[in-house]
Amino acid sequence: MNLKQIKSNTIALLVAGVLILTVGTYTTNGGFQLAGGLVLLVAIILAISQASSRAGTGE
Repeated sequence: MNLKQIKSNTIALLVAGVLILTVGTYTTNGGFQLAGGLVLLVAIILAISQASSRAGTGE
């Protein structure tokens, strides 16, 4: 697993997910909490996929 292969778009998605989840938790808004959790889940799956892909394969 190579963390340097994670693209900046994925890092931005992780940051956005944390921000949305934090706002939802602070305001006790369940919709924002759900949205933030889903964005984080997608970003983590993308990050794992990018980190575990082999260099030069384009996948």
